[in-house]
Amino acid sequence: MDQLNNFVVSVRKCEVYDSDLLVNKIKEIFEDIGDIDKVLLKGKKVLIKPNLVSPLPPEKAATTHPAMVEAVVRILKEKGIEDIWIGDSGIHGTSKIFSVCGIKDIAVRYGCKICDFDNYEIDMTSNDSNVILKRIPLSKYVTESDVIINMPKTKVHHAVIYTGAIKNLYGTIVGKNKMKLHANLGTRENFENALLDIYMTVKPTINIMDGIVGMEGNGPANGKPIKTNMVLGSYNGVALDIIAMRHIGISIREVGYIERAIKRGISPKEKDITVKGDKLDMVKYDKPSVILTRLGSIAEKLTPKIYQYLKPIPKFDKKKCVKCRICVETCPVKALELNEYPKVRKKDCISCFCCQEACFSDAITRSDLKRKEKEK
Repeated sequence: MDQLNNFVVSVRKCEVYDSDLLVNKIKEIFEDIGDIDKVLLKGKKVLIKPNLVSPLPPEKAATTHPAMVEAVVRILKEKGIEDIWIGDSGIHGTSKIFSVCGIKDIAVRYGCKICDFDNYEIDMTSNDSNVILKRIPLSKYVTESDVIINMPKTKVHHAVIYTGAIKNLYGTIVGKNKMKLHANLGTRENFENALLDIYMTVKPTINIMDGIVGMEGNGPANGKPIKTNMVLGSYNGVALDIIAMRHIGISIREVGYIERAIKRGISPKEKDITVKGDKLDMVKYDKPSVILTRLGSIAEKLTPKIYQYLKPIPKFDKKKCVKCRICVETCPVKALELNEYPKVRKKDCISCFCCQEACFSDAITRSDLKRKEKEK
């Protein structure tokens, strides 16, 4: 079975992070999407890739909840799979992230291997069918695994509006190579195609999303937790993202890389996705100005001067800023400098918001989101 061409998405209602309950919910998801016993076989090396963007406790809703990861590990153990890896590449040191996010405890309890993607060999993986990235610096933990279980979190993202199954795989790229890609790709169109190239190269076997409590507003690291009460699963990550987005009030047209995935044939249109499971009410997430983002994307192609005016840039809250310099050190294009407070050179900024993801103090937001909040 070619999992990427299976366009079934299972949606299950779940209101609490209880591993016993989640084991049952995820088993229901596996029944909905089918053929799971042909995928999860004894003797396989299984890599679980959660979203561990920053060393933040689970209640912040920035990372995949450990109860979700525990439930998947328990199911794998039930199926006789012993070689279970849990891995990611984080901004502030992966070892610390695993501890703070509650994942290290799960790994120790069930005998799983912790995989710090940044402290292992790089495998320059080739894929000639890709649009932008013909060779990708993936962690060997990724290329050496037999099964990859992609476990994203439902969140708003300043740079791309929404982050889920596709964006989560950006973490399979080792260390500072992520920053180099941001700097070298140049345009939003290139970055969107790069995200899809990574997805089509990694080819996760299964995607299971933690949407019980998501993140709206100043995401993906400093936003507001919001109850969404859903767990989703699919063999196809784009299809999963489309259905998750529908439940949080974000349309396909608002997220460029999802729109581009349909054009590239990676996923069908929304109407052609089969949805199974529970019916849920929509929970509309607060998000940045999509209109400004789209206008900026158009201007980026046509008129550089207009793009410089329209593009969203980081906005710094002087009351929250602790002058730690993390934002300056994180910026892939060195567009930030710290005098009394951080200052962005708008002409150099590529609107990637890596600085916002790295900020511990919640001192950075999008310039247009700040105006939006003032208007309320």
